[in-house]
Amino acid sequence: MLRAALLVPGALILGTLVTWAGEPAPQPQVLNLGQVIQAQPKLLKAEAAKVAPHRQGETDIYAIGIAGWPMDVFRKEVDGGLAAIGAVLPIKSRTVRLINHPATVASIPLATEQNFAAAVHAVGGAMDKNNDVLVLLMTSHGDRNGFGLRLPFRTIDLTPNEVAGTLDHEGIKNRIVIVSACFSGIFVPPLQNDNTIVMTAADANHTSFGCAPENDWTYFGDAFFRQALQPGTDFRNAFDHARVLIEGWELMDRAPSSNPQGSFGPALVAKLAPFFGRARTGEGR
Repeated sequence: MLRAALLVPGALILGTLVTWAGEPAPQPQVLNLGQVIQAQPKLLKAEAAKVAPHRQGETDIYAIGIAGWPMDVFRKEVDGGLAAIGAVLPIKSRTVRLINHPATVASIPLATEQNFAAAVHAVGGAMDKNNDVLVLLMTSHGDRNGFGLRLPFRTIDLTPNEVAGTLDHEGIKNRIVIVSACFSGIFVPPLQNDNTIVMTAADANHTSFGCAPENDWTYFGDAFFRQALQPGTDFRNAFDHARVLIEGWELMDRAPSSNPQGSFGPALVAKLAPFFGRARTGEGR
């Protein structure tokens, strides 16, 4: 029934009888697919309008959060992950979200490849591209080709080369890219450089765990965002702590190791050090 509904032009049916990738909407509703598509520029413009401009003489931190698959766990993880990042870096009023979920389809732009490029362009227009830092948090299912974007009308992969190419084309120099998905290690080679930190939930050949619909976090999200990333703890130490936690959970589950991957560009590590130093001493951000 779901497959048939998705193939009917102009109709997007959400509710308890027909669901979008297994996730029912909070209340039964019938939405016109054409209206959903037409609403995307307006929704993206409203989301981008919340982004504060660069402050002269400061290093500002911007964030884009993407929940690619319409399951509660990914929507919760992108919100929880952004909150955790906000506790250690000043991303308040400088965050854009793209979410594929029935509960937010009328209020938050979808995570499409076009909206991703537009969000990067909008944030790039607000920031100092040579000095400020962009945090890109992505959580979804993944495969050996890329990061899954499950839409009402199709399912696609956002590939590592597309992500790297979009950021490069926009000219954003300093990037923190966090990918919570199976096989997400494929994102490391195209993105790693002296000015980029990349952290992934798995290597290029293994799945990650914990994406059951009823969960609040995946294993990686729980370990990294909820337990390891605390004020005063930098990304490398938080990532190392998270790897230990995940390895222990996988051993208890007798699951193969997801083997999370991290690449820490030294120039960006040095640039972020004052933020974590201020958090350790209790200074305001």
